[in-house]
Amino acid sequence: MVSIFMKNGIFAVRAAVLPAALACSFIFTTGYALADDSALALPQVMVTATRVEQPLADVLSSVSVITRADIERSQAQSLADLLQGEAGFEFARNGGPGAVTSFFLRGQNSINSVIVVDGVRSSVDQIGSLLVIDIPLHQIERIEILRGNASALYGDAAVGGVISITTVTGKGKPRAYGSVGLGSANTRQVQAGYAGEFEGVRLNLNLGQSSSDGFSAIDSTDKRKANPDKDGYSSDFFALNLDRKLDVDTALGLRYKFSSSNDDYDISARSDALNVERVLTDKSKLKRDTQNLGVFVKHAWTPNWSSTLDFAVSQMRYEDSLNGVLYTSGDGSWKNGVSTGTQRELRWSNTVQALPATLLHFGVDYAQSSYTGEGDNAYEMRKSGLGSYLGVTQSVQALTLQANVRNDKLTTEEPSAGDAAKNEQNINSSLLGVGYKLGGGWKVNGTMSTGFRAPTAYEVAATPGLKSETYQSREVGVVYAQGVSYARAAYFESHTDDAIDTEDYVTYANVGRTENKGLEAALRTQIWGNALALTMVSQDPKNRETGKRLARRARTYGTLSASRVIAGVEWGAKVYAADERKDSDYSDTVLPGYAIASFYASKEIEPGWMLRGRIENAFDRKYELASGYNTPGAGVFVTLQYQPK
Repeated sequence: MVSIFMKNGIFAVRAAVLPAALACSFIFTTGYALADDSALALPQVMVTATRVEQPLADVLSSVSVITRADIERSQAQSLADLLQGEAGFEFARNGGPGAVTSFFLRGQNSINSVIVVDGVRSSVDQIGSLLVIDIPLHQIERIEILRGNASALYGDAAVGGVISITTVTGKGKPRAYGSVGLGSANTRQVQAGYAGEFEGVRLNLNLGQSSSDGFSAIDSTDKRKANPDKDGYSSDFFALNLDRKLDVDTALGLRYKFSSSNDDYDISARSDALNVERVLTDKSKLKRDTQNLGVFVKHAWTPNWSSTLDFAVSQMRYEDSLNGVLYTSGDGSWKNGVSTGTQRELRWSNTVQALPATLLHFGVDYAQSSYTGEGDNAYEMRKSGLGSYLGVTQSVQALTLQANVRNDKLTTEEPSAGDAAKNEQNINSSLLGVGYKLGGGWKVNGTMSTGFRAPTAYEVAATPGLKSETYQSREVGVVYAQGVSYARAAYFESHTDDAIDTEDYVTYANVGRTENKGLEAALRTQIWGNALALTMVSQDPKNRETGKRLARRARTYGTLSASRVIAGVEWGAKVYAADERKDSDYSDTVLPGYAIASFYASKEIEPGWMLRGRIENAFDRKYELASGYNTPGAGVFVTLQYQPK
């Protein structure tokens, strides 16, 4: 599994282009009288950017917030589909929902971003790929997207940004809830749960299943030696959130999540020249099991000092098979029949209100990971890291100052090779920020930061002497936050030195220098009773050595969405557009630009009962996120949801 994933997808894809003007965001914001609408109320608290709670308008770095109401309104099929169109976010996928997917933030490679779930950094596999991108959306209460280099806050690989996910917890009177959904390609989804508060305990229990017959992930006219049959998927999931307040100062909690998926996919060879003969009837399947168990204790030592201690264990197991048989050593595929991984993480975090206008944040993160693979590319790898950090936010009237420093010590090794395959890194990261309130809801911000991405376990096993990639980033922007309106525009740039690259996937080297510069704008507001959202990104991601565009990254992309309640039904539409992208660093293939439109509607038919419908890719546009792979055509989906209030 490992090599084929690396080979066919350094899945650096970008979705791109909507030439919307930067100034347009602010014209919309200030040029019309706005009506109050609680569905559009500005989110008041976010926790990602500085690892402490702050009003969204006060955060110096660029941040987007997606609420539970936004998730339900979108009726998206996956996390990737939900985030598509958010400023700074692009993704690649080899087919439809359930296929291998990679996330990209601020023009960085897919492994240069971090996902945090309930405050704990999620695990990655041996090649650095994120493992929680298929989390069921109904388990998510809130998503915060921090764009730009955050290594001084989160350490290794947080140079593109951070996606922070808060899952649903129990609140209110205990009660059952659930939903069923049907859609095109025989898509089916059912989930049920029980949540609420009783005797100081908060509980949310959720389980369900989703599946689809899918469509052919491969474009058989382009990749001739591939099975053109439908590539479906199925997924089973379970989640438990439980916490109890022991006394006025102390709370104890437990989080458990499990998912198991079976995804059909196609080998992507373009010609008959294959190590193993592939015939049109071959069926490849990837089974993925992931689970996470975490416990935490929160304690307030004083009215001004609170601490959180988290411990989490994550496990993953991939089973890769051809025609029902696991890939084995000697079949010439250079794939792993079975790949496993385990990560243990311990986090101690502290927040201190030192003075009325001075907030301190400090703590320690420790993580230890191990990976094994069985097959022609068998391996055993280990990685451990210890990070310590300190941050301070100081307010002086209209001025806000922020400073963060962090040190990370990382060790990566292949035990069977001894010290010959051992890599040690000791790296410092920093962030300095300043913001000034101009009045009338306006504020200007600026940040400067350094960061890094350490070699992955796979890269170290192949080439032990690699150095970490290093990053220098700058950003300056303006924010408008007033009533139900929130707008943010920023100029950003990032430079990478010692970028890790390969031409044969056998050895790696620190040979690259890359950069990305651009403008980014986002707006949420209401005009004449219409809820509007607009994003636009114009960037120039390129290799500084060759001057060539980085693979699968668009220069321009964005989205426009609108919704309105008419006769008790909320009607909405979303248009996403992206310009052309270079498909690979090793070919001249160009993925054409495209635009897709989706429509949705929701109506409460009885108290607690909601009927929702969505038309995806309404005009059945054909487009590519990776060369030779199909994407979903027009589809209709209907969901019946029960959620007592």
